Amino acid sequence: MKSYKRLSMFMMTVVAGFSLLLAPANSFAAVDQSQTNWLKNNTHEIKSLKSDDFSDLSFLKPLLKDKTVVSLGENFHRVAEYSEIKTRLIKYLHEELDFDVIAFESGMGDAAAVYENRDSLSPEAMMTSSIFPIWHSEETLELFDYIKQQGKGDKPLYLAGYDMQFTSSYLTQFIAGGIAKLDLDKGKNFLQFELQAMTDFYEVLNKYGMGSKDPAYRTEMQKVIDTYEPQYQEVIKFIEEHRAELTEKLAAIYPDQPLICDIYLKSLSDHVDFLKSGLNDVTNAYSSRDQLMADNLDWVMKTLYPGKKVILWAHNDHLAKITSGIRVKEDGNWIYSFTSMGQLLHQKLQDKMYVIGLYMNQGESVTISSYKPFTIQPATKGSLEQLVMQSGYTNTFIDFTQQKVKNDENAWIFRHIYASEDGLTAEEVRPNVMRFIPNQQYDGVIVVDKVKAPTPIDYSKVKFGIETE
Repeated sequence: MKSYKRLSMFMMTVVAGFSLLLAPANSFAAVDQSQTNWLKNNTHEIKSLKSDDFSDLSFLKPLLKDKTVVSLGENFHRVAEYSEIKTRLIKYLHEELDFDVIAFESGMGDAAAVYENRDSLSPEAMMTSSIFPIWHSEETLELFDYIKQQGKGDKPLYLAGYDMQFTSSYLTQFIAGGIAKLDLDKGKNFLQFELQAMTDFYEVLNKYGMGSKDPAYRTEMQKVIDTYEPQYQEVIKFIEEHRAELTEKLAAIYPDQPLICDIYLKSLSDHVDFLKSGLNDVTNAYSSRDQLMADNLDWVMKTLYPGKKVILWAHNDHLAKITSGIRVKEDGNWIYSFTSMGQLLHQKLQDKMYVIGLYMNQGESVTISSYKPFTIQPATKGSLEQLVMQSGYTNTFIDFTQQKVKNDENAWIFRHIYASEDGLTAEEVRPNVMRFIPNQQYDGVIVVDKVKAPTPIDYSKVKFGIETE
């Protein structure tokens, strides 16, 4: 019976093959043209990446008006056009749909510290002190100009973060300054040991690489943890024991924010967890980090900014809805990705959130760590990017949520498809290293035809997050 079934399948394949050979050549063109026509009718052109005229974004209102969270992803960090279009979308969401919080994939405490001191900081200082250097650019700076300006009116856009990673020394100074109001020596000691802890941590990480299997890596990383975790715990204990007194002193400086001590404690706990994450392999490091990011975001939404609608800024890998079902190619092998913050959040919020993935067709950028230029070749036929680009638009938005019934033209939305990104460990965009079902991972996707590297800011004007002038 099994042999017969195999033979039958073989014959069906042969017949199908002959049928394809005998089919008129223009039948394939007809299918492609039909799909192209469908895309033109089911996508939206984003006419500008920068304009304050939001008329071309009006299609978003019925899609997002009832959402609590809108996630803005990206398949690679160092892309000028992504920062431009995200900034424009954030302005639109804030002004037209009353979203009040922009939360970055950056330190929870760092963003909180900067926002509480925004009146004394320039936009450049706000940006460099609150978010990771991968987004320090002239394109992202426009958003911080906007946050600064909105803070002067009656409709502020609150800046938040949710990562547990060390982001800048500004948070260290922020916490040290608070401790020093009770004990000057303890404040100075904290400032010194935290900066040294991060220096030692990254020295080991850069020496061996994240998740290295070299036994020496674990030995040296464990030494860093053993050296600094007790010191962190001592500071945490000090703040907890003197919470009432410290809260009273801080109230004179931050009268509108009674949660400064909570921000201190959560940030310190985050940094302990960050040090411990150095012992994880790559996949587990991502999973544990995203669980902590989900916990931090939950606190931001429920405690720091309760009742506010939130915009998330992060990599696609942290925001997609069922990331554990994504296949990613690492070191030549296809593996399953990790359980992301986005997946954990989707389990809670379901249709109260809307996730947008950002992709590019072609262009240039620079590597994550070394800023080495590289070229992004045009997307290959049949990939997510190439299919969406058939719309004919330079910047294309496609919504998946309204596609309820599968047909010949939209079948690709319901099946596994390939897309490009940097994966878990690469430094640059790689073609077709992700495989997933589009409508399982995103509610909508934006594809930008041609991209370039971000415009660097002038760091000479900024020192430790505070302008030198």
